[in-house]
Amino acid sequence: MIQINHIGSERHPPSSGSKISLKPDPCITSPLKLHKNEVLEGKVLKSLSSGNALLLINGEKVIARTHVPLSEGTVLSLKVEETLPTPVLKVLGIRLTGSDAINISMILSAMKENLWKSIHENIDHQGLSQVERAQFRELMDDLSLRLFSKSAPDMLKTLIDKSGLGWEAKLLRAFMNKTITGDNLNKLIGGDLKGLVSRFLGLNQKNGVLLRRFVSTIENIQLLNHLGLEQERKILLPVPIQFADGLFTLGQLLIHLPRKEKDEGGKQKPDKNVFSISFLLELSNLGPVRADLAIKGEEIEGRFLLAKEETKSLIENNILSFISNLKDRGFKIRHMDCHLKEPGLIRQPLLNEIVQEEGNTICLVA
Repeated sequence: MIQINHIGSERHPPSSGSKISLKPDPCITSPLKLHKNEVLEGKVLKSLSSGNALLLINGEKVIARTHVPLSEGTVLSLKVEETLPTPVLKVLGIRLTGSDAINISMILSAMKENLWKSIHENIDHQGLSQVERAQFRELMDDLSLRLFSKSAPDMLKTLIDKSGLGWEAKLLRAFMNKTITGDNLNKLIGGDLKGLVSRFLGLNQKNGVLLRRFVSTIENIQLLNHLGLEQERKILLPVPIQFADGLFTLGQLLIHLPRKEKDEGGKQKPDKNVFSISFLLELSNLGPVRADLAIKGEEIEGRFLLAKEETKSLIENNILSFISNLKDRGFKIRHMDCHLKEPGLIRQPLLNEIVQEEGNTICLVA
């Protein structure tokens, strides 16, 4: 939520919960007129120092004070919750200039229902040819079984590359390199989930409701990651996983990249900051499991959050083997432990760490 102070009033400190304190721009003399339940847009004109941002709402400039980074050009969809004594606006949606609004509900629904599993199981009913169905299954199986293949330094890169999240970037590179014709294009499409499903939809417009939903979900995750990279350099990667016993589940991977540093001449310096990786997975017997790793150079520290005592014991019994594998790859382990937490806390979707989701809305947390 966003809290707006009346003209002439003093700036209040940030409220608790999901609120942002605002005050009018001193250059503007007319009041900001709002009506309860009104839905409007606010645009981030400039990101200022000390957690401030200059917004444009209904033609008026206001300064937002928040610990949440608001990137220049971001457009907020707002609903007026209260007008007196202090106007309070709830954030309904968020988008970047020139982009569609991010449908957070669609992403959450797709992950909760495991859309990757649904489309894998129902591909025979999408009006595709036998060759097309086989092509899709081969790509999905390659993606979802990759975690059980021999570990390789480029495994994460391959997961991202096949997931569909970089489809447009691959097309652009092929176009710039003049390799976007013939067999090269077919190979490019065949190795990318979004590219492959988009081709299916282009060839068959009658069916494919599930396919269209899948492409829309990938597009919304792309928009979410664009926002995450702009604000705090975070990206979310859904990881479909098939086990040998037939279980098909979905993991959530959140990568928090270090901020880019520049030297006095304006040139980028090598990153020496910590970057972190979080992975969330739920299994029927183990319950929800979350792993958080912080990496700085060759040093790693981490923790596992677990909901069941027996799962905690299982992880603790195998943690030395995990540490040994990391050491074999040249890492030094500073600390690694396990903690029991309430299942509801562990299950919180990792996209909430890019944007705060509340019901079917997006809230900015002060």
